[in-house]
Amino acid sequence: MRILHTIGRITAHASDTDLLEGARWQAGRGCHVVLSLSRRAPAAEAARAAGLTVAPAELGSGFAGRAAIALRAAARDHRIELIHVHDEAARVPALMCADLCPIVCTLEGMPEAELPFDHVVVFSAALRTRLIKAELAEPEHITVATGSAEARQERILEAYERATVRSLTGRLIPPRFVTGRPELRRPAPIAAE
Repeated sequence: MRILHTIGRITAHASDTDLLEGARWQAGRGCHVVLSLSRRAPAAEAARAAGLTVAPAELGSGFAGRAAIALRAAARDHRIELIHVHDEAARVPALMCADLCPIVCTLEGMPEAELPFDHVVVFSAALRTRLIKAELAEPEHITVATGSAEARQERILEAYERATVRSLTGRLIPPRFVTGRPELRRPAPIAAE
């Protein structure tokens, strides 16, 4: 699988180490991994030192259109099959690439609005439950990644597979054909005048 990880923040964050470890783990399992982040982000140099490909993009700059252009170029150049969004600053530019491939989003807390992603990864069952109760995501589109580092990465790869299937299914079978409502299955006849 060809994965583009996106990070919009330019300050160091505790989860950066986990992200880099996960990206190296995925690369070690045969995935082509690319990280898209600011040139100024501390994780950029660490990613290069780890031998990972970095596609610079100022995702958290406030210019979502410009950031999306950089992400789209990286996705095309590296033939990306899935984009994984790791923070809020990268969400809008990544969603502007939704026509290219599925988008998976990692959440560390409750969002303010519904999540328009193909799949969501959380790190606690409690957050999953809160998302479902708030009707911000459907249960089958949320993966809880807990346990050892290896177990978390396995669950994240499963989330990628689910997102890919959901994305392909949605593109091949438009929603009006999979709904149970008869009025949406076929167009209404045009009345003769």
